[in-house]
Order: sequence, then structure tokens, then C-alpha cells
Amino acid sequence: MTQDSVQELFAKDKLLARAMDTPGLEKKGDQYASDFSIWAVEVDTAKNEGLTALSTTLLVPDEKIPTYKNIGFLINSDSAEVFHIADSDSGSGWGKNGFVATKTDISSLSELAEKTRNEGLRDMNEVNINVGPDAYVGLFANKAPSDKPKAHILLAQEYYKQQTGKTLPIYIYDSDNGTLTSFNPDEKEKTDFIAKMCEEKKLRSSTICYKTDEEEKYFDYLDKPAQEKAKTPPIAERIKYLRDNLSKSEAGAEESKAPGKTNQVASKNIIQTKFQEKRANG
Repeated sequence: MTQDSVQELFAKDKLLARAMDTPGLEKKGDQYASDFSIWAVEVDTAKNEGLTALSTTLLVPDEKIPTYKNIGFLINSDSAEVFHIADSDSGSGWGKNGFVATKTDISSLSELAEKTRNEGLRDMNEVNINVGPDAYVGLFANKAPSDKPKAHILLAQEYYKQQTGKTLPIYIYDSDNGTLTSFNPDEKEKTDFIAKMCEEKKLRSSTICYKTDEEEKYFDYLDKPAQEKAKTPPIAERIKYLRDNLSKSEAGAEESKAPGKTNQVASKNIIQTKFQEKRANG
């Protein structure tokens, strides 16, 4: 789903915020890591069994709706089964007889949104859903004086990519005025930001980890630039490189035609160029 699609869901009163815990610190030897295990177990459960009675909050454009915590997932309500809607915290949970929550007469998200606007509701609403992995469409961090929520959500974006192979777009949510703003710097800006947060000791470490029943993973966010540089360069860059080397080879061939010399140097350069070209095309 594109960023425009997420904004469209928001505008149509169909975007849910799933608040998540700020990652704790895991220590392995002398190394600390931001632990996203709680996030990973939830995503793993959504993939395998499906999540039931998940507590979320409907974000209503231009309305001051708080979220339960500062960071988390954004969920497409069209991809979820919505079964309980309340205009405030309903105390939902599991009891001896199954799901329990405060009774409510709200039957749809559009009804909740309309009530929020008409009555100027300012409490955190609660929407309970059953959901699978395809419902996750983005990540949010609440606007705050501190840069920590931004740092944590960038780490969360990378954690989620490691677990699923997907990169979720990030948004900054301002609960004071009910706005959602895209926050997606390029890779260099991201790594520079995380490095700066670590240097200023606002982040303990750039290392990320998570554990589920299926896997355990540790990786360093700041290793990404090196990984990117190790990839094969774009085809346009490869062609330019080969052309430049071919020009040098031809120049060398002209010089080698001087009396008493052979064309061995020029031939060697041309062979090397053809070998490089073959590798690039292979």
C-alpha cells in the first residue's frame, strides 16, 4: 500500500492505530540492543494464527484523539474484522467466559467518527478487531518535543523489514490537531539521524534484536550503508565504467604503436575490459 493510500484511509475514517511498547534494552555480552520481540511475536501470530480482539484506536482527521502509546502500527480497517467499537477505553480483555468489554451501541467506524466530530470527543476510543498480517499498512510516532519517538519508529521500520521483507511507510501523528504527516527520509538521512542519536546518548545502541518461536536475530542499523554499497551498481553506472575503461584501452593501444614496441599492453587492457563487460552483463 502506498503512502497516498494510507492518507486516503485516514481521510475516510478507516485508519486504526495499534499502539506498541517502546522497545526495551536487551544485553548480549557487552552489546545492548533495542528489543522488538513483543512486536515480532504479534506479527508472527498475525501471520500464523491471526490476532483476535486486538485493541486499536480510530484516528479521526482534525480531531484530538490520543493514542495509548507513542509509537505503533497503522492498520487498514477494511482488512480487519471490526467487532467492538467504543468511544472511550472499554476495558477490553479476556475473562473466564471469553472476550469482555464495556457494552456499547456504536455499530460502525463511520458512526464513531461522526460522534467524535459532533460531540467533540477527546478521549481515546477503542476499536477491537481480529486481524491478519496484510492489515498492517504503516507505522506511526506521536509528535513530541523529543526525537526519541522518531528514532524508535525508524528502528521499528528496519526491524519489520528484517522480519517480513516489507518496508512500512512512517507517519508522525499530532494528537493536538488530528493530523498525520509523512516521515520518510532517505537511507542516508536515516542512518545519519540514528548515528547522531547514539553519539548524543539519546539512544543506547543502534543494534536491533527480536526473538520469536521461529527465529532470533541481532543486527546493527548503521551497517545498512555498507550493505547498500556492496550491491551491484545501477546499469547506467556500469555502462559508463566500461566505456571509460575502453577509452583508456584505445589510448594505450595508440601509444604502444611506437617503433620497437608491441601491442601487448593494449591487448591486455582490451581483454580486461571485455572480461569486465562480460561480468557486468552476466
